[in-house]
Amino acid sequence: MNPNPGSTNRSTTSKLALAAALALSAAPAAAPAAVSGLAWDSVTKMSIGADPSSLQPGSFDADYAAAASGSPSSGGGGLFGHMVPGGIMALMQNGMAERHYIAGSKERTDQPAMGTATILDCGSRTLTTLDLKKKTYRVVSLDQPNSSPAPSKGGNGDGSFKGDDTKIAIVITNQSLGSREIDDQPTNGYRSQMQFTMTKSSGESETHDGNLIAYYAGFGMPAVQCSPGMPSNLGRMNPGQRFGMIPGVASQVMRVLATAGLDKRFSVQQSGPSLPLGNFAMYQAISFDQRGRSMTLITERGNSRPIDAADSIFTIPSDFTKEQ
Repeated sequence: MNPNPGSTNRSTTSKLALAAALALSAAPAAAPAAVSGLAWDSVTKMSIGADPSSLQPGSFDADYAAAASGSPSSGGGGLFGHMVPGGIMALMQNGMAERHYIAGSKERTDQPAMGTATILDCGSRTLTTLDLKKKTYRVVSLDQPNSSPAPSKGGNGDGSFKGDDTKIAIVITNQSLGSREIDDQPTNGYRSQMQFTMTKSSGESETHDGNLIAYYAGFGMPAVQCSPGMPSNLGRMNPGQRFGMIPGVASQVMRVLATAGLDKRFSVQQSGPSLPLGNFAMYQAISFDQRGRSMTLITERGNSRPIDAADSIFTIPSDFTKEQ
């Protein structure tokens, strides 16, 4: 069922109509059908030393405003106590705000605080980068070398495993947190204990423990298809991955959860109520140990609304000039 129209200045009566929440079996199953086009806003944060048992959704509007403006957080998410000036630490404090648009074969992602945007068009196989401040753009072909984010060797950093046969197995024990409305959307919540094991072709392996708290809406997470059967690399990347914020372990776990059933190198075994992994997560917090410290990656989403592939958001504005 498609969501009802919404807007940035939405009211509690302006909601997406949702399908019933889907339960997946322990073996990966096909993801629920996504709406034809979807737009939403997101905030991605990272915290050091947070207590996983205390993590819960906060005020999305407050967190998004702080992340988009670069100002200190108002405490909407309750995780960050003081501002660390400058660079990546400031992004960890406030989070990375993004706006997302996916419809048909097109995907646009805006970074308001940085004044940039990218438009991925799988039909024309192009990637367009917009400088929203200078009103300039550049276009590269997806078939041109280095036109898309390059995977790192060994699958570290950006969560990419192209050219690598590393296998990842995740064992999850889930507990239901019940239903909850987040940003005007009905969701079902889960708390999970995770153990993930990464095994290289040499037989060398490493195991990590982690925790997951997630609240899923009843509709599917949309994705564009730039090659048969697999979403584009850009579409799979979390904003923190694009800007180097996320350690390798977290990005790998996110990749497995996002592509369960699509990549034979990744497996997910669940007990308890099954997570609807293909559904749109309004809130997701992954906690794990990284070099002896507790790290938590938090993704908040809000202002979800339908969008059409013919929307002008997917075109280069007429007053922009091409970079020379």
